[in-house]
Amino acid sequence: MGTGTSHPDSERVQSGILVENSDYKILLDIGSGVLHRLTQLNLDIRSIDSVFISHFHIDHCSDFLPLCQSLWLSGYEKTLNLFAPPTVRDWSRGLFDISFNYLREKILIDTTLLSEYHVVPLGDFVITVSPTLHGNYDTRAFRIEYGGKSMTYTSDTAPCRDVIELAKGTDVLIHECNWLDGVHPEGVHTSPSEIAKIAEEINPSKIILTHVSPEVVANQKKVIEIVGRRTTAEVILGEDLMTFDI
Repeated sequence: MGTGTSHPDSERVQSGILVENSDYKILLDIGSGVLHRLTQLNLDIRSIDSVFISHFHIDHCSDFLPLCQSLWLSGYEKTLNLFAPPTVRDWSRGLFDISFNYLREKILIDTTLLSEYHVVPLGDFVITVSPTLHGNYDTRAFRIEYGGKSMTYTSDTAPCRDVIELAKGTDVLIHECNWLDGVHPEGVHTSPSEIAKIAEEINPSKIILTHVSPEVVANQKKVIEIVGRRTTAEVILGEDLMTFDI
């Protein structure tokens, strides 16, 4: 749903992915604008069961409280499952205890702290978690398996052995591509040439590039060509509201 970054972009909101089957709906990250994208999908937000937050940079979590408020006003009767790294304790304390305490009484949230290596069964889904390499931030990647198929969402990461091992053999690789090839800070994000090397080892059927900056979008043909040099996978520059079956 959301394929952008913190850079303002009229065509892209911040990070967010909806994964669903007939029985269960999961959000992977919920940055600014994701709630609006959900309404554009004509989704009844009361059908959302779980939210996974990869880390607490604002472009991955800023719509969580608006979601909670909307669920309350929509008559949400379930308990919302929240899965996040252990830093969620300080984050939620600041949000609910200090700023928005009234929401604590309006919606029930069951929070699970995600260790670096974690397996979460949810209905017919199995979500496997690994750490990523994203500066000094405690960040998670997610692999979701269902019906013999799988997709892996890297979240924010530089090339990282844990993420590669998590994603090996996945059908759909949703990989961040925050910047072009060039000189950048080490250990933060991934460039097209680095994704090409990673894809060669993971061997997915499809690669969807997300968390794309305006400069990546402006050079998308070149980016797709670079990523595809060492893989037979279909390479797609993700767009907001894009849907696909696994």
